Amino acid sequence: MKRWSNTRKRADQNARTIIPFLLTLAIFLAGCSGSQPVKPEDQIVRVCLQPIPAYAPLWIARRKGWLQEALQEKGLGSVAWSTMRDGPLQNEAFAAGIIDVALTADTPAIIGKAAGLDIEVVALAAKSPQSLAVVVPIDSPATKMADLKDKKIAATKGSFCHHLLALALEREGMTLKDVRFINMSCPEINTSLQTDQIEAGVIWEPYITQIVDKKAAKVLMDGTGLKDGNEVIAVTSSLAENSPQVIEVLLQVFQKGAKFLQEHPQEAAELIAADVDLEPAQLVQAFDRINYMPPLDQATIEDLDATQKFLHEIGVNRRTFDISTFANTNFQAESPKE
Repeated sequence: MKRWSNTRKRADQNARTIIPFLLTLAIFLAGCSGSQPVKPEDQIVRVCLQPIPAYAPLWIARRKGWLQEALQEKGLGSVAWSTMRDGPLQNEAFAAGIIDVALTADTPAIIGKAAGLDIEVVALAAKSPQSLAVVVPIDSPATKMADLKDKKIAATKGSFCHHLLALALEREGMTLKDVRFINMSCPEINTSLQTDQIEAGVIWEPYITQIVDKKAAKVLMDGTGLKDGNEVIAVTSSLAENSPQVIEVLLQVFQKGAKFLQEHPQEAAELIAADVDLEPAQLVQAFDRINYMPPLDQATIEDLDATQKFLHEIGVNRRTFDISTFANTNFQAESPKE
């Protein structure tokens, strides 16, 4: 576990080192490219995924080549894929101008927008309250959040898990000031739980399944009734304005992937298990806990606004913005379950 954790840390450090370089490169290339517009058939849409089950439909599409095929059939260019561990890294990539689309949680997308990124949400990739949870060591005596008063609890600052922690404490009459909050990434949280460095952690999938299935931790509570676990498809505003057909194709392909995993869950799980760091059997179970591509409706927009208010209250975001313009409902698509 220590070797794996160190490897992930080095990978994250490398990612954070290379992104400033890529920013410089992007600026240089932009200066060299002149002002000639790119023809639709020559454009490349740059899509960034995270290794989590909520984005399984697009992982399937990537492995099967569906998005590339659909774009070429319509004369809309091609796709370039990338993978990053979390939303903050994707925000850096947006800032560097090296991605056009990111599948990410609502919280980092809102943080990026508040920080000045010219991005918008065009769809929900998924909702899954069970895909984020407060976990404690397997031998912990804690049975409720009140038992964690004054204890060391780790979460990724500014993530939807950070928000879940605040909501879970509030439900029992407490605040973040009633615990010893520590900012950690999910891999670090899992390691720290197993080495007794913290009393609890708030993590998302696949990290929940990884540590629970090892019998190293147990779920104290998940997001049910508190936090929906909104996963969004965020795009640059320039892509939404100049290439709406590309976004329409992307969402259609996502739906196709969602339908495929519903009809062939075992085959889908075997296809992408390595991509999301789970065993096929674990991934099949995860599929049942996730609602893929629910509507971007008014209730969801209000939930996004509540998240924004939380981020502003804790000082992560210095400014607020109009969520109704951030959530672009012009690209609504039917849920694959309909």
